[in-house]
Amino acid sequence: MTENEIKVQDLYEGVYLLCRGFQLKNLTVISNQGKPVVTFIIVGDDVLATANEYRYGQATVNVAMLKFTMEKLKDQMFSKIREIEKRTRRNADNDNQRDQRKHRHCPIHS
Repeated sequence: MTENEIKVQDLYEGVYLLCRGFQLKNLTVISNQGKPVVTFIIVGDDVLATANEYRYGQATVNVAMLKFTMEKLKDQMFSKIREIEKRTRRNADNDNQRDQRKHRHCPIHS
């Protein structure tokens, strides 16, 4: 992380920073006890100072822009979550098929 980069897991903070002109560098999703945890990496000059405005209740932003940016970021977030869920299901299916093939050739299961 650089001084012009911040990691946030608060969707509203991420949206606020994007509305203020900062850029989304990366969006990651990990699973924590089966629930997705999303982290946004946002970059730009003075991003930390602007994040503090949000954290200390001094944030102001155009509401129409907030709504549009929220929808856009949520679309990206849910797309990433669906992609990971699909990959997880595909891996589980492959594991099940592999196990079934193993058992077919096992003399104990014949």
